[in-house]
Amino acid sequence: MNPRQYRVRDGIVNALEQFGQPRLEEKDDGVYLRIGDKDAQTLFAFDGSRAGDDPVGVVVFLRNSPAEIVIMHMAVRPDYALQGRRAGLGLGLALIEKVKEIASRIVGVQRIVFFYRQEVVIRL
Repeated sequence: MNPRQYRVRDGIVNALEQFGQPRLEEKDDGVYLRIGDKDAQTLFAFDGSRAGDDPVGVVVFLRNSPAEIVIMHMAVRPDYALQGRRAGLGLGLALIEKVKEIASRIVGVQRIVFFYRQEVVIRL
């Protein structure tokens, strides 16, 4: 848990109320993350200079409409967060930029909505 998570609690609750709880679904060809009736995508961040194989960050997003990608959840290890000793890496921003890069390659997508901060809209 990130010690500053309380600052975005209302955005998390809003996203859950609007879209539903994330859940894993197993199908013949693999395991999928679903939120409501939509397939979600996950992007994990790893730090090759760090011991261990566990991710240091993750972002969960989905296509809400033909024109919109929604970032549902983002988490980074506390030492990579704004007050952490590795904050200079800007991991949270890097994850958002990667979603922006992915979204810019999808025909029709015009914006990304990030629910954590009162529905921040990022235009493409």
